[in-house]
Amino acid sequence: MTESNASELLPRKYKQRHQLMLYLYDILVDILYKADEYKLSDLSVRYTNKLNEDFDFLNCLETQKDTAISEKVYIAHLFFSILKDFNYYFFESLSCMKRCKVTVAFSLARKPLQDNFFYLMWMLVQPNQFIEKVLYGNPEEYDVSKLKSQKDFVIDLFSKSKILIQHQEESLDFLTDQLSPELLYDIIYNRKAPNSLTGVFDQSIHLVTTNKNYPTEKQDLNFVFADDEMWNNFFHIYYEKIPYILCYIVEVSIAIFEKYINIKPEISKINRNIRDLKKILVFYENDIEELEDIFDLIFDNDNITLSCDECGKKYDFNSNFLNEVLNDYFFTCQNCESVERLGQYFIDNDSLLKQRYIKIDNSNNQNWKLISSNISRKEHNEKRNNN
Repeated sequence: MTESNASELLPRKYKQRHQLMLYLYDILVDILYKADEYKLSDLSVRYTNKLNEDFDFLNCLETQKDTAISEKVYIAHLFFSILKDFNYYFFESLSCMKRCKVTVAFSLARKPLQDNFFYLMWMLVQPNQFIEKVLYGNPEEYDVSKLKSQKDFVIDLFSKSKILIQHQEESLDFLTDQLSPELLYDIIYNRKAPNSLTGVFDQSIHLVTTNKNYPTEKQDLNFVFADDEMWNNFFHIYYEKIPYILCYIVEVSIAIFEKYINIKPEISKINRNIRDLKKILVFYENDIEELEDIFDLIFDNDNITLSCDECGKKYDFNSNFLNEVLNDYFFTCQNCESVERLGQYFIDNDSLLKQRYIKIDNSNNQNWKLISSNISRKEHNEKRNNN
């Protein structure tokens, strides 16, 4: 987990956005922690017909190439793996920005924002197609460096993912009016767009760029001879654009997590409201007093309970607790005074104690059919013991 405080080297005007990004990063880290702790990518498979002793499930699945079954089998593992890779690179980018190593920060941000983000969106919007290409196609068919040039395809992914992560009934829905699919495409992929990050990404990797949209000037090398004005401009580009993109990526990631781990709607809503309120505080600089009543409503809910990791006591959601949550990214245990991070996905343990489960009709060895999926571990064990 990261620290929410920013380095003294970082210009003060960017510290709030930097801390917000660390908070959002912590949520993704917590999801990966829960995935390992509760073995959320594990899967139990049952069949309608008895199996041969030499039966090899993965080989049979490879032969049949059934995308409906393959999605259930592989999607969680692929998601957590891609998300982990995203975190590795993006955290190092944030760390470099905190220490004013701007060139390295942009270099490290390129892969997670252009590649990992693309695959996460594809996984959310068209999971069957994603599985079909990645598992049963050629690398050229899922190479983002080739696919990103298909503007209509990428914008369609942005459009459909935005619909899936938006919640029109929510007054706090942060992304409703913020990022259009066309704007996202221009910023992340369009080399010709004046507001694109692509030029900065390329210049941070290469000392000389000859692309007509961002050529290296004569008697110059990219980033090497930058003066204070240029560095200030690069800081502005990073903190003006990337926090919004990260907000989008986090919502896409959480949508995948909630879908395949079968999170209850009320738990999803509580977590979403906390995230949106923290974003609003940073991006719109609202008066904190205007949001206190909303925080009261969020935590005045039987569906959310928090226990201290150190002493195990449940938190009292009193005014001191709410003030900490509003004003920082930490909260303090009233019993043992240990400090915990707000950057986590709040959920009770029982909701994660599930064995992902599918049942396959294998009466036809050449054409399996998916019958059902997802029951709790307790129910699954009871049914298995009764059969």
